[in-house]
Amino acid sequence: MFRTSKKFKLRALLSLTMLAVFNFCLNISIIQAHSTSQQSQNLEIYQDIGGNFTLLSSNNQYVSLEDFQGKVVLMFFGFTACPDTCPLTLSKLKQVMARLDQKKPVQQLFITVDPKRDNPEQLKSFLSTFNLNIIGLTGTEEEILHVAELYGSAYMKNPTINSETSYLMIHTGYVYLIDQQGQVRAIYPQDTEEIRIIEDIRQLLANI
Repeated sequence: MFRTSKKFKLRALLSLTMLAVFNFCLNISIIQAHSTSQQSQNLEIYQDIGGNFTLLSSNNQYVSLEDFQGKVVLMFFGFTACPDTCPLTLSKLKQVMARLDQKKPVQQLFITVDPKRDNPEQLKSFLSTFNLNIIGLTGTEEEILHVAELYGSAYMKNPTINSETSYLMIHTGYVYLIDQQGQVRAIYPQDTEEIRIIEDIRQLLANI
């Protein structure tokens, strides 16, 4: 029977605690900013979050965020082996897309936080269950970390599962709304209602 050492358990607990504290602080700042934007009829611009990046897509081509200028983008960080947060969020976004005019320029992006396992083929297979038009993005560990830092997203390998193949990732589960100029306009926590996202997207599309 596999037994973990006290040192490993302590390190795991410390890591989980650090991520929980980081996530709590990020939650506070995002909730405050988002609540402000919802009190206004216009979506505010997140000046310190976001930026252009280039990653390998599930179509096996390199794409940049700026390639989607002129489109509204819904972006989410996750991984294909995720048992809960990712499937739930992607299902919600599927419902959001179903209630929008399909002719309108809206693009979904799914950035993996597990590039070791999530190659383009794996991403394409996983995402096809939710939306054939969603684009998965992967890259080197350094490239993914850079993009996550740009958008204030946090993730880590679950230290309580000591396996090189069956591990899980712990990650923040925010959805980012990016306008046609590549600027972050809203950041949605997991409990955001679909109608809130739909109304915000329609507001951006109305400016076309």
